[in-house]
Amino acid sequence: MTRKIRLSKQQQRQIDRRRRVANDTDSSLEPGIVVTHHGHDLLIEDAEHHLHRGRARRTVGRLTTGDRIRWQRDEQDNVLIEQREDRRNLLIRPDAYGKKKMMAANIDQVLVVTSVLPWMNPEVVERTLVAVFALPARPVIVLNKTDLLAEIDAEQRECIEATVALWASLGFEVIRTSVKSGEGIETLRERLHDQVTLAVGLSGVGKTSLSREITPRADQAAIGAISAFNREGTHTTRASTLYRFPDGEGGLIDAPGVRDFPVDTVPTEALEEAFPEIHAASAYCRFNDCRHINEPGCAVRAAVDDGEILERRLQQYQALRATSD
Repeated sequence: MTRKIRLSKQQQRQIDRRRRVANDTDSSLEPGIVVTHHGHDLLIEDAEHHLHRGRARRTVGRLTTGDRIRWQRDEQDNVLIEQREDRRNLLIRPDAYGKKKMMAANIDQVLVVTSVLPWMNPEVVERTLVAVFALPARPVIVLNKTDLLAEIDAEQRECIEATVALWASLGFEVIRTSVKSGEGIETLRERLHDQVTLAVGLSGVGKTSLSREITPRADQAAIGAISAFNREGTHTTRASTLYRFPDGEGGLIDAPGVRDFPVDTVPTEALEEAFPEIHAASAYCRFNDCRHINEPGCAVRAAVDDGEILERRLQQYQALRATSD
């Protein structure tokens, strides 16, 4: 005999809502993407890249820039967002008060922007790489202001070149750029062409200058509409905004106050991708659970002693590994 399960009214409402969502067809709802938001008001882009103001039903939940949604017009011809599609990834950052806040979703790649002046601590870049892999997304390291290399002292220049060469040798994509000389701008623009990209970097590395060098090729009418919606300038600093390009499906997300991605728990896979040389050497350690500290037969420590792996890289790896899942 089958036992009948009695559901509460709230449980039944949730099941009914899921059934309604599942029964909706593509022909009944229009696809779209959230471009930016201002309070409860949302600016969305439809399948033809037209922008619309709208609001979401409470059942949809909180939305953020990059969310793919389904919408329709109500009886008053207002845009009403009915559904949110599953997110591929989600960027959450604490605000000025320490409260966690959604900033962007469905990010394909992240530009980790550093520069000749100011030169970013390499460990900040490498921690960011770990978090980008954890999203997951593709990291692209940008060395900006390369026109200043000739103006800094030889020791600092050698340090920068050696660090960038190391990242490239480990398989990370590195693009050298300069707004002043034009170096790498077209390469960067091609990289952004069909990807949804988030740019991060310390203050002063030239992230805004790079954005302004690239976005003039975007749809100027759309940029004007976004600016008016946010009630601010072209590059808003209060809400994450997706600036789309008319010749591709990609765009550049301007997210305020983001320079890296601290994560509470580091996935093991992300750590391995960010430190490929340590992961490769660890396969030859005597013990499978080797911590690479003072265990006998540690291939990683041997590689450090031979100068094949940097000591600072191993120290950072060990610190992050302590929080891995």
